[in-house]
Amino acid sequence: MNFATRICLALSVGLFACKKESTRASVALPFSDDFNRKELGPNWFPSGGDWKIRDGYVYTTFSNNMPLFLNVDLPNDVVMEVDIKSELPIVDAKIELMTDGRTHQSGYVFILGGWSNKLSVIARLDEHGKDRKVKSPTDVKGNETYRWRIEKKGENLKWYLDGQLYMTYDDPKPLDGPGHNRLGFGNWQNQIRFDNLKIWAYPDAPAIRTSTIGAPR
Repeated sequence: MNFATRICLALSVGLFACKKESTRASVALPFSDDFNRKELGPNWFPSGGDWKIRDGYVYTTFSNNMPLFLNVDLPNDVVMEVDIKSELPIVDAKIELMTDGRTHQSGYVFILGGWSNKLSVIARLDEHGKDRKVKSPTDVKGNETYRWRIEKKGENLKWYLDGQLYMTYDDPKPLDGPGHNRLGFGNWQNQIRFDNLKIWAYPDAPAIRTSTIGAPR
């Protein structure tokens, strides 16, 4: 076996190992994680960047759009909640929903206070795409903990912050099923905490008391 063949074989084995890691057998819903441990563990797949457990929450710094994916298959209709806090004056926090579990922008991207707090966005497969939904002003600030709730039912997505409806998005060709059934925590170049994650199949999710203050744009 020549040197070039050995290199190709090593790369193939590495790629297979990465794929195997990112598609580990999933666990059933409802799912919750309070991160009160030392390591991320087998339910989580960091696609790159800096992701770790710190003081009972997931902590990320400047991960450059390389999400931390949850190895749990999501149903087509799903509800998730999580606490997210930016440690900097900008917010710029991301959740990626109905992804392939391996790559950034493979599903819906929810961005809170992006672009120096100028825009909040719900995007489909491209956070800069022409079909994204935008909210400006964002009405959020850094160094605050926000409780996110995202609901997907069929072609309708609803995003709540602290119990208030924040944005909505309608997709006539909804992303779901194999290849679009994973959750990811996202970060560009910020210092962010994620904690108290809960996920339910839509029919099993608890009700939320909502407000129309700050109605979706």
